[in-house]
Amino acid sequence: MQKFVGIYNAENGLSGELRYVLGKLTSDKSKKCELCEITHGLNPFGKPSWKKELSNTTVDFHLLHKNEATNQQIEATSGLPSILEFSDHAWIEVFDARAIAEMKGSPFQLFEAIRGC
Repeated sequence: MQKFVGIYNAENGLSGELRYVLGKLTSDKSKKCELCEITHGLNPFGKPSWKKELSNTTVDFHLLHKNEATNQQIEATSGLPSILEFSDHAWIEVFDARAIAEMKGSPFQLFEAIRGC
């Protein structure tokens, strides 16, 4: 089974979440996270459409904040956010921030793209 991980351009914890929200409200591009748009938008509990797609998939997919990712995972990215696949004993970036942005916040588009890997 293919294994994927999405890494947010945000840190875990209350202070990380607050920095992300403040950055979003002030249009701070350094805090931009296209993956956050797919999974949460402005809903701290997650988009219903995200939860639906995740529950309907057979793909092994996990989400991490940047301070939860391993060094190997971070080194495999070209920047954050990023989606990686574990293949041949290594993490490989399959979708960079630009590709994730092109999904326009759609959980359906994300899983369609992952199924195409």
